[in-house]
Amino acid sequence: MNKISILLILFFLMFLPVSGQTTKKTTQKKTTTTKTVSKNATTDKVRLQKEKAEVEKKRKQAALKAAELNKSIKSNLDSVLILDNKIGKQKVSIDSLNTEVRSLNDTIDSLSNELKRLEKELDIKKKRFAKAVVHMRKNRSAQEKLMFIFSADNFSQMMRRMRYMKEYSTYQRAQGTLLKEKQDEVTSTKSHVLEAKTKVERNLANMREGEKVLTNLKSSCETKVAFLNKNLSGVQQQIKQYQQREKSLNDEIERIIQIELEAARREEQERNRQAEQAAKEKAKKLEEARAAKLAAEKMKRNAKTAKEKAAAKEALAKANAEVKAAEDEEKIERVKMEAWKANSDNVKLSGSFANNKGKLPMPVTGSYSVVGHYGTYTVSGLKNVTLENKGIDILGQEGSSARAVFDGDVSSVFQYGGRYVVMLRHGSYISVYSGLSSVSVHKGQKVKTRDTLGTIGTDTDGRYILQFQMRKERERLNPEQWVR
Repeated sequence: MNKISILLILFFLMFLPVSGQTTKKTTQKKTTTTKTVSKNATTDKVRLQKEKAEVEKKRKQAALKAAELNKSIKSNLDSVLILDNKIGKQKVSIDSLNTEVRSLNDTIDSLSNELKRLEKELDIKKKRFAKAVVHMRKNRSAQEKLMFIFSADNFSQMMRRMRYMKEYSTYQRAQGTLLKEKQDEVTSTKSHVLEAKTKVERNLANMREGEKVLTNLKSSCETKVAFLNKNLSGVQQQIKQYQQREKSLNDEIERIIQIELEAARREEQERNRQAEQAAKEKAKKLEEARAAKLAAEKMKRNAKTAKEKAAAKEALAKANAEVKAAEDEEKIERVKMEAWKANSDNVKLSGSFANNKGKLPMPVTGSYSVVGHYGTYTVSGLKNVTLENKGIDILGQEGSSARAVFDGDVSSVFQYGGRYVVMLRHGSYISVYSGLSSVSVHKGQKVKTRDTLGTIGTDTDGRYILQFQMRKERERLNPEQWVR
């Protein structure tokens, strides 16, 4: 081995440990870096999970808060509608008491004037009666009366004095009677005045109590209205959802009413067709009978022989009988149709129902509050909020039932939105009861006033609400004008 080869080997041997150490250090560094990255990744994952949990927690809290706000909006809106209805009734009650007080005050003034007049008349009568009593005492003895009579200058004067004594005695009794009657009249008038004043005081006390109640109702209502005004978007959303549900229900009711009206129209048309056919047959029969009569009359005029005259006479008598019978049948048919039209059950029931406007019972059992009025209306103090209803919404109690407002026929029973709807026909009038959890009647059944139709169920907010509508055929009516 030469010298150069040895030097090369030594050179490589010198650097060999250094390379191994470097490789080892590089490996250790890589391992440390991997551990650091892994640790950082784990930390980021935990942080992200915590952030996600926090976001989910905040989302649930926001959803719960929104649900509570939504519930509070519904509750306050219902309360405002109930309070608004109570305020209206309270105002009517106070106005009624106020009107009665004014009337009573007028009565008191009139009675007071009358009392003054009567007391004046009583005073005059007392004086007259006292004067008569004094005169009677002065001339009370029978001897004095006889002396007065017999001291007359002549018979005529004596008779006049006798008549005077008799009339004066009658006058005295009459004065006593008039005095007593006038005294009774004064006492009675005083009693009426006192009674009227007592009633006025009672009404004024009731008015003061009513005004306190009204003030409390207004205060409570104003607080709730203020809350609703702060959350108008939620209020309007609630109303929008409610009206969407009501529109769907009303569309279904309209559809059923239209079907019923078309069926009734077809039935009416068929009746009219049969009546027209019967009338045509009677008219044809009458026409034939009259033609036969004319022929018999001609035959009689042309008859020459005794046999022909006898035959013509017989034919004419027969024709007259047939004409009379046909005329009687036509008249009976005409009277029958007119009587049917005037006295049909439909006409009778419609008339009876119409006569009870304002007297029909409320369609719910137990205590209730009207929380939705008919038509388009606003609630005092509630800004930019318009309510609309095709009937009235009545808030009842748990276990309360819907009842018929009048005699009628169950024209339809159907389910909508998980609740039952019952429709009654009262002649040409229709009453609709929506929101029942169960029903106790069936289609075609006849019902009487106050008969139970079913149990009132809860709405989406847990309230026992009956929606009540009234129609005359397709024309909508305001139920508040019909029930009491």
